[in-house]
Amino acid sequence: MLRYNDTQLLTVKELAWRLNRHPNYVYRMKKAGFPMPGYRSTVEDALQWLEGNPGWSRTLDHAKMKAVSGS
Repeated sequence: MLRYNDTQLLTVKELAWRLNRHPNYVYRMKKAGFPMPGYRSTVEDALQWLEGNPGWSRTLDHAKMKAVSGS
């Protein structure tokens, strides 16, 4: 395995492992707008996006509830 580096391009599973999260967490980030061109991103980009988008998960859940209720 390559040595850890904040600028290394990582897959969803690798990024999830570095963030100490489940891969579904990263997939939900993507659904909420986190850019992963070529299905790769860096830890640095992920942390910056998370810092700039507090509450991203709640807004995603709110949009899902709105779609289910039809409002």
